[in-house]
Amino acid sequence: MNENSNNKLQKRTLAREYAFKFIYKHLLSDFIREKNQIISDNKALEDALNLFDQTYYEQDNEHPDNTIDPHTKIFARDLILGSLRHEDENSELIEKFLSNQNISKVDRMNLAVLLLGAYEIKNDKDTNPGVFINEYVNIAKKYCPNDSHGFINSVLDKIAKDA
Repeated sequence: MNENSNNKLQKRTLAREYAFKFIYKHLLSDFIREKNQIISDNKALEDALNLFDQTYYEQDNEHPDNTIDPHTKIFARDLILGSLRHEDENSELIEKFLSNQNISKVDRMNLAVLLLGAYEIKNDKDTNPGVFINEYVNIAKKYCPNDSHGFINSVLDKIAKDA
């Protein structure tokens, strides 16, 4: 793999992590109203992204280089908007593959990962679903509760086979 395509993959990973953090925040009960506005109003989305950026770009010990270039942010924005606008149908799809078939019991971090993964698997037919599964398993390893990555892998794999 050449340096240019490796750089593009790293930027896509960064965009997915950014989208994950944004989606996770908006799955929390305090942000439900804002999430509903974002889905239907582009200005509300831009305002929410700008507000999110203020904290995202803040340098601290855990995030010494939290930056995202404009092109990568466009991809992240597309993931965010697509995931939020298709949340209901993707939630139904995810729920189908849960052992208890109750999405309300899924940890919000895991749900954010699953919603993004389900959205990409269903909407990008040009990319092997294994790419998305791998990306979101890695996000789960990095950000989600212990052992979440196996759960994420299992559910996304079933979604990919069902798609």
